Amino acid sequence: MGKKFAIILLKFLFCTSLYSQPSISLLEEYVFGNFRHATRIVIGMNNDIYVLDDEENKVYVYSDLNQPPISIGGYGWSFGSFDKPSGLVTDGVNVYVSDFGNHRIQRFDRKLNYISSFSTRDSSESTYRFGYPRDIALSESGDLFILDGENTRIVKFNPMYLFERAFGDIKSSGKAILRNPLRIIAKESKLFVMESKRVVVYDYFGNYIKSNEQEHLDSLKGIAVMEDGYILVKNNSLMFFSSSDILLWTINIKLIFASEPIQSIQDIAVYGDLLYILAPKRIHVFRIFK
Repeated sequence: MGKKFAIILLKFLFCTSLYSQPSISLLEEYVFGNFRHATRIVIGMNNDIYVLDDEENKVYVYSDLNQPPISIGGYGWSFGSFDKPSGLVTDGVNVYVSDFGNHRIQRFDRKLNYISSFSTRDSSESTYRFGYPRDIALSESGDLFILDGENTRIVKFNPMYLFERAFGDIKSSGKAILRNPLRIIAKESKLFVMESKRVVVYDYFGNYIKSNEQEHLDSLKGIAVMEDGYILVKNNSLMFFSSSDILLWTINIKLIFASEPIQSIQDIAVYGDLLYILAPKRIHVFRIFK
């Protein structure tokens, strides 16, 4: 796990908040991982830690940090291999991976044993056809929401893979139309869709709720949604927002004291009061104090 308590216990980050909110502190707990180019991180209900490495075309799961991770993948089109895995989600039992170049969703159990594969790109029915899936989200009832990169929209399927609806495309209107969707998260009956310059929120029926399009939002790479707000990731900073889209704190990675320098941020995840910062080569875990 690479714990360095003598150093880490001295390394706090204090940030001055906007809008007179209390400061936030990060205390590094540990660092682990050895990736070629990690891009996504997801924490399961059992505290399993899943990581995508798109350069290796692999998925890793850490169930015990005292043991080597389990991994699957490698480049290919057979079951259990990938052509640029782009997103993943888990309900604690199943793990779904969007396989970008193979135009499919692959399903595994929590230990990454292959279960099934799902694709519609060869269908003649354009209503539910998707290609180049960029990400995937899972509702509390098991509905799948796929970011359809080929048609720039969201496609919803029920747990039996039956099509229900598509939204966010040119058939929508105004701010509900997606421009360049990169990430999608289902949380509390809402869908948070991160684009490079904004966050769009829909309900599970595809109804537009709101969007955050503040001027300082650009080159976004990741998002983590919590009960009281959300965090957006840029390559070199973290932005903490309230649930009403008020920017509370901004943290530049140059100001984050870590046992190993964080050169860039690829993604983040939050589990309880722990913040997982995914760098291309490793994972830094911080405890959050507000």
